[in-house]
Amino acid sequence: MSFAHDFNPECKISIGMGSFATAFILAGRPVAFKNVISSGRTPELKAEFEALRHFYDVCNDDSFFALPRPLAYYDPAVPTSFVSADVSPIPKGRSRRHALVYEGDFKALELDRAAYAMDQVLPIPLSIARNIRKLFYPEGQEKATVPCLCRLYFGKEIETTPLGGRPSRFFNSSNFPLDVSRYTRIMEAAPDEYHLSVDDIVYGMGDMLGRLHWLGGYDGRDVEFVMGGASISGITVYTIDFNQLRPWSREKNEIHLLVEAFFINDPYYPRPRPEDARYQKFCLDYLEAYPKESKEATELAQSFLHAIETEQAKRDSAVCD
Repeated sequence: MSFAHDFNPECKISIGMGSFATAFILAGRPVAFKNVISSGRTPELKAEFEALRHFYDVCNDDSFFALPRPLAYYDPAVPTSFVSADVSPIPKGRSRRHALVYEGDFKALELDRAAYAMDQVLPIPLSIARNIRKLFYPEGQEKATVPCLCRLYFGKEIETTPLGGRPSRFFNSSNFPLDVSRYTRIMEAAPDEYHLSVDDIVYGMGDMLGRLHWLGGYDGRDVEFVMGGASISGITVYTIDFNQLRPWSREKNEIHLLVEAFFINDPYYPRPRPEDARYQKFCLDYLEAYPKESKEATELAQSFLHAIETEQAKRDSAVCD
């Protein structure tokens, strides 16, 4: 459904802001917009939109982590820039597809810089959000806004105060971080809710990174793994944010690009220590993303895993010294 005809600026709700772009939704509508902050970075936004279109086609079919569906792109400075990427199926008995977002919708928003539209990543269920606030918010933040999304930091242990929350001066409820310990406590606090196991999430991270590397042809730099809500109940995990991705040639001499991106990312993945059981699960599904019939592909995947293990060992040694 198009919403250009009745757009109300008061319905615009910010859901995120970074140095690159802002993100917002319109109340009651299933679409999110990502709007570049500086017009000089418009090419990056367009490249991200095109990357998401590609990834959605090759990575989203049966992946454990979902991708937000790309819908459309528009740059008000270029009248002919509108691109529709709506991939929803054509309803039975109809001859044409009805897009969720039209050029007129972008114009109704009265944006002065480029933006693209995608499916909204739904917030986590309210019951789970309230449990997170109860269990982990620091003293004095008991009535703060509950989180909508949670970053899945399964590669670190989050330092806590004796009360179980982070120090107040560092507190931010947006994209609240969950390590394995926090995630486990949430599952234990609400056993009747629909949860995903820690092992499944770790497998899924390996699978999605492998797909980004092999099927997508990008290094996975700065992508985020988050927990959000499902359309009916429970939770869904998503991979989001593709603006820092860099292409790689799928050649061994560029493995270092993948290693660099792995360690630049926030600590979503289990740390690459061969003795770590969660890392071994990550490796299994990372390797599954590469074609078994290709010896060259298998060697590339194994070379990447060996390279991040070597780099992690160097970092661990430096800490001990």
